[in-house]
Amino acid sequence: MSDQSGNVLSFGPFELSIRNRLLTRGSSVVPLGARAMDLLIILVEQANKVVSRRTLIERVWGERGVDQVSLRVHISALRKALAHGDPGRRYIANVPGRGYSFIVPISSSSVQAPEPNQASKSWLPVRLTRMVGRKEIVGTISTKLTSQRFVTIVGPGGIGKTTVAVAVAHELRASFDGQVRFIDLSSLGDPSLIAPAVATLFGLPVQTDDVMPALIKRLRASPALLVLDGCEHLIDGAAALAEELCCQVPTLHLLGTSREAMRVEGECVHELTALACPPEDQEISALRALDYPAVQLLVDRVRAVHGHFDLADTDAPLAAAICRRLDGIALAIELAAGRIDVYGFSKTASLLDERLNLSWAGRRTAMPRHQTLNATLEWSYDLLEETERLVLRRLSVFAGGFTFEAAVAVVADETVDEARASDCIWELRSKSMITADGQESRLRLLDTTRAFASRRLAETDELNLFRRRHALYFSDLFKQGASMDVSGWPRTLRVEIGNLRTALTWAFCGGGDAQIGVDLAAASASTWMGMAQLTECREWMAKAVSRLDGMNSGTRQEMVIQSALASCTMFTGGMTEESYASWDKTRGLAERLDDVEHQLVSLLVLWAHQIRLPRYAEAVLLAESCGQLAERIVDRGAIAMANYMRGISYHHTGRILQAESCLERSLHCDDETARQALIKRFGYDRKTDALMILSNVVWLRGSPDHARRLTEMSLAEARQLDQAVPLCVALAGASFDAYLLDPDAGETTARANELVDHAAKYGVESYQGFGMCVQALGRGRRGETEIAAELLYAGLEKLSAASYGVFNAIMLAEFARCLAVSGRAGQAMAVFEGAKINLDDEHQIHAPELLRIRGELALANKEGLSACREYFLRAIELSERQGSLAWTLRAATSLAMAERSDARREAARELLRTTYVKFRGGADTFDLRLAARVLDGSYWRDDVIRAVP
Repeated sequence: MSDQSGNVLSFGPFELSIRNRLLTRGSSVVPLGARAMDLLIILVEQANKVVSRRTLIERVWGERGVDQVSLRVHISALRKALAHGDPGRRYIANVPGRGYSFIVPISSSSVQAPEPNQASKSWLPVRLTRMVGRKEIVGTISTKLTSQRFVTIVGPGGIGKTTVAVAVAHELRASFDGQVRFIDLSSLGDPSLIAPAVATLFGLPVQTDDVMPALIKRLRASPALLVLDGCEHLIDGAAALAEELCCQVPTLHLLGTSREAMRVEGECVHELTALACPPEDQEISALRALDYPAVQLLVDRVRAVHGHFDLADTDAPLAAAICRRLDGIALAIELAAGRIDVYGFSKTASLLDERLNLSWAGRRTAMPRHQTLNATLEWSYDLLEETERLVLRRLSVFAGGFTFEAAVAVVADETVDEARASDCIWELRSKSMITADGQESRLRLLDTTRAFASRRLAETDELNLFRRRHALYFSDLFKQGASMDVSGWPRTLRVEIGNLRTALTWAFCGGGDAQIGVDLAAASASTWMGMAQLTECREWMAKAVSRLDGMNSGTRQEMVIQSALASCTMFTGGMTEESYASWDKTRGLAERLDDVEHQLVSLLVLWAHQIRLPRYAEAVLLAESCGQLAERIVDRGAIAMANYMRGISYHHTGRILQAESCLERSLHCDDETARQALIKRFGYDRKTDALMILSNVVWLRGSPDHARRLTEMSLAEARQLDQAVPLCVALAGASFDAYLLDPDAGETTARANELVDHAAKYGVESYQGFGMCVQALGRGRRGETEIAAELLYAGLEKLSAASYGVFNAIMLAEFARCLAVSGRAGQAMAVFEGAKINLDDEHQIHAPELLRIRGELALANKEGLSACREYFLRAIELSERQGSLAWTLRAATSLAMAERSDARREAARELLRTTYVKFRGGADTFDLRLAARVLDGSYWRDDVIRAVP
């Protein structure tokens, strides 16, 4: 038989042709009068719903009307005709005070309701041929249902409650000898129709208004499983029926699905969670993505419409993103899969980001409320009370999670007071419209629910009002956080990043409030910095600066915004004129406002500008200015900062002993509170940097093992902070120091790779460039000179764009040495000369090593022994003046290997021997191993270049 669209329906033993106005039973026509036929068609078209007497009268008799006595007469005639053809079954129920309802299931198939003796049959929807990610849950619920008898599967619409319930029913069908019944309550329009509908399922004739006694008696005859699907819209009636049946029939097992629990005796609630999605990872492979059920379902459904399909590695991050965007909701993923066949992964993902489409159609065979996301959400929304709908709409202004306190503060007003708002929020939680956010005491709307509620809010005049309330709430919250104790800050505010982003977006848009945006930008600056969201922080601070007006000018608020903008610009774009100007302005504001903290930080960053260019004389002057300010205010943190700046300055200018003293004082006398405040507000840690530079200092001073320990301490401090820039600093120092200690070790490559990945992730271009240079040197040592050259110059370009010129000379000189090793002496000299290295500048840390490398290149290019000897001797003399034992060892080794006459060779070896014995530990470094071989005569130089690191 066809369905209603074909105008032929079947119920019980009857078939009704609406088009032909013909009721048949088998081959016999059932005689009906015109009015009775009209009534039957109206009731069948709205089966399981209550049709009022007035509606029946208006549709059958029209404007002329009729009294209710005539209506009862024709209803009675219709009942008799149906009873004559099917004695013992009740087709039309009278709902007192409301009207009539057709209560027998209507089907387009030839299967009829089973009679009591048909124990081998059951009425169940078809089980999905492939159910993804729910096997374990089906087993868990089956076990619960067997032992506890009454289980309700609770969860938001579209999450897969019906699918799981059907699977459980099929799983247990044999256990109940086929006595398994399934009823979709969404088709029923009144609680009073539930019991008759269930009775019909079990083959009972419905002849009275109270079928419960007969139903209980029938169910006691043998164990059975009853599945009540979609209880939420008749929750009170379903709960009453379930509780009575559970109490009266010990052999009955009940499985319900609902947006909310029934809250009755004996019920065991199983909250169905979303399908697990992959974490955010742009490098995720297809194989790893397919470990997650959400992606498995997506791929499975794409295959269903596309035939043969395999997820490619290039599409895996997009597939994972689509699943996360849809919160792992099974129905939403199925609907998206249909669009992937048309648009592909990239376009589908962008469509979801632009507008979460709730109207995409799904399987035609699905229940109407499951055919689109909008239908699912409409179904849930229509079941809410009006105040609950209003609260849900207002909650859509939140992004991501929110606390209960935040929700009440934003949505409560004169229309809905705080007490009522609180009640509504908890009711929405119990009805699965609000979910737990996975974090303690936080709630959230699923993205699909939020999109639906947001569109409903846009249809009202409250949208802008509640976005404003939302932005004001978080402006106050972040102002409190900005003044909060450092230890309590990160955990409290990091989780609100989604709400912060949403509030700023609204404030700076055309219909927003720029002043709220400026307030919120200033209040949140330290949060952005603390989370290492440097690129985004720069964008928001730039927007705030563009909207500053006369009221904000010269204020602490402007200073905070300018300093955050300057910090982010410096870390992401390098030491540019733009960032220098911002910091210079910040320093002026800080001096006028007598804000010592910002004065110190401004001096620190302006000093760092000069270090990187490099302009060491100016850097030393700024370090001394910081020292004078620190001594004036007698602050331990400020004194530690001044010593840190002095120590770094002295290190870069080759004053190693002074650098060591200042850095040790900085570390030993630092104030932890001041240090943490600097990290919190500006995302920079002087301790990490001081440890790393001190590591290089003690290596130069002849203690490689101690240098390694300091490197590990620096890395440990940076990792513990979980910040972008400190870890960049630590990894930069660790990778280059590892190259100096043992260039061929795997540790060198690993640290350089980690630096490049970490810096790229957070957009810290300068440190990414530094890491690329270290990678290039490693490749150059392995003879991969072409790849190394490309990588090196790409890295140097990033450093140049960031005005970071400190390491240009040593990087290019070392690369030139690698080229010479590979037999490209002429090209090596061209690179060295092209770098325009000033070998007469003795006031820099790498000066001795640059002289030594120049001497090695002189040998490679056959400039003569006297020429290379002069470079080596100059390197030794300068390194001894610096106090750099490491540079002295390298130059002495090169000289001992280069000399040809016995007298000069012996003198060079004696110098090397006296240098070698001064080292404290570290015999396993490349330099010391090579020196030992030269001293014991086991190494004779045929090619000096190839041996020396």
